[in-house]
Amino acid sequence: MRTRYRPSSRSPEFRWFVGAQAVSMIGNAMTNTALYWLGIHLAHGHALGLSVLAAAQFLPMLFLSRRAGLLAEQHRPGRVLAFTTMAECAGALAIGIPLAAGWMTIWYLWVLGFGIGCAQALGQAAGQMFMLDLVGRADLRRGASVSSMVTGLSKIAGPGLAGFMIATVGGGPVFLTDAASFAGVIAILLWLTQTTAPATSRTEAPATTARRLRWVLQLPRGIQLVAAMALLIGGFGYQFEITNPLIATRVFHLSAEAFGLLGTLMAIGGIAGSYYSSRRPNPRGSEFAVWSLVFGIAECVAAVMPAPWAYEIVMVVIGATITLFAITATVYIRQAAPPAQLGQSLSAYNAAFIGFVPAGAFAVAAIATLAGTRWALIGPGLVVAIFAAAILGLMRRIEEPRTRPGRA
Repeated sequence: MRTRYRPSSRSPEFRWFVGAQAVSMIGNAMTNTALYWLGIHLAHGHALGLSVLAAAQFLPMLFLSRRAGLLAEQHRPGRVLAFTTMAECAGALAIGIPLAAGWMTIWYLWVLGFGIGCAQALGQAAGQMFMLDLVGRADLRRGASVSSMVTGLSKIAGPGLAGFMIATVGGGPVFLTDAASFAGVIAILLWLTQTTAPATSRTEAPATTARRLRWVLQLPRGIQLVAAMALLIGGFGYQFEITNPLIATRVFHLSAEAFGLLGTLMAIGGIAGSYYSSRRPNPRGSEFAVWSLVFGIAECVAAVMPAPWAYEIVMVVIGATITLFAITATVYIRQAAPPAQLGQSLSAYNAAFIGFVPAGAFAVAAIATLAGTRWALIGPGLVVAIFAAAILGLMRRIEEPRTRPGRA
């Protein structure tokens, strides 16, 4: 007789899942590095070409995120995640095979970037729901932090290895390696869907509500503020797929290996942030705004760094702050959202954090073209810092009634 799975971040099932994800994330980090390095060369160094690539990859999140949340609630999240992982594997092969054969155009890269983005958009909410099934609500912050830390360790190797492979054997093998790394994840996901069960009951949102734009306004005020901050950071502040290649080629004139090191250093910062988070209690509602403020300030500091080594140091800080923002924001949403609105709340966050990347990519590229590459960091950093300070004040007002002693 099969025993019921008990959610925990210390369970063998969770460890198998995180281990498989770690292997896959090495390939994923390699692909992201190679994708934008390839894009900037196919676009002959123009920021607009990179912006279109970023738009193609992230635009699906804006339009599919809400449906992805409902899909993860209506079906087993593990099965949805396995299907989208297979689609990502196919996308990596579709880029790697023709590139290894000596053919590639920017147009084809845009189309494949869009296809991979669709798979990632559908899998995002499923992955968040599946994490909840694996570790449960009580262990959620530790589980999310451990997962982030392990995948961050994988990202350290990914960008540097991608830079080395691009310089020695070309970009095609990078994408083929990524495709191979998905095999373990798919096998583990198919196994876990047979051994685990939903840890919490989920309420399916009415279909009519999902079709209305005002569903976002019906979410709790704190979750609306999280989504607003996610939009500013994910859409406009965290545009390093655009700014790092421009900084590397236009400002510091770095090699492919040195460019890959930038992603590695951000991953090191992310690991440090994940470790710190794993040893902290569940976050207060305002904690995500604190990390948003630090992120905005760090981005402005990075823009004025005079030498590559100084810029690289700030990349570590930025990697830590963006990880801490993501962990505290998503954990807060899972705690604050009513059960009937959990899927919609996660969808609002995902759409804001990832779905507005295309608009931000064009805005950042325009700033880089009109005002200079360094201003493409200063402008978004200032906006994020100002709004983070305002949202921090609003969140503390929301928290006051909860912490104030009741009156007789």
